[in-house]
Amino acid sequence: IEVENFPAFIIVDDKGNDFFAEFLSPIHNG
Repeated sequence: IEVENFPAFIIVDDKGNDFFAEFLSPIHNG
């Protein structure tokens, strides 16, 4: 995943979770 001017709506990790949502919710215990 290239993080450079990336659209948030297609940013998903290998688990299929909202990768961008992690930035919006920093209170996330892995």
